[in-house]
Amino acid sequence: MRIEGGGTASYGDFEREIDFYLSNNGANYKCEVKLMGKGNPEVADAVIARESKVFVADKLSDTNKAQLNGLGVSWVELRIENGFKRFKNVLDDLEIPYIDYEGNIDEDLETIIDEIIA
Repeated sequence: MRIEGGGTASYGDFEREIDFYLSNNGANYKCEVKLMGKGNPEVADAVIARESKVFVADKLSDTNKAQLNGLGVSWVELRIENGFKRFKNVLDDLEIPYIDYEGNIDEDLETIIDEIIA
């Protein structure tokens, strides 16, 4: 995918690795993923440095959530029950079309992964 500006930050000519992008109608949204165990108060630093619009983490503290909300960053916390379902809110916020999943993730995960990597 060609990203306008090559993925450089607005505050300088720096390229930082981005975990993935979400795209819709020519708009590209930087997404950061951190699997860090306990909530880390400095987690917002990576989001700020990369100017990410979406943050996915296994665990977020209340402070993390407040920081991300204050920055206008959509977030998903995976360790909470059904936390993955918050990704739907991210897609809604970015007006990215999707097909709503209503199955049992524990039963369907292997099939989903097989389909993704096929």
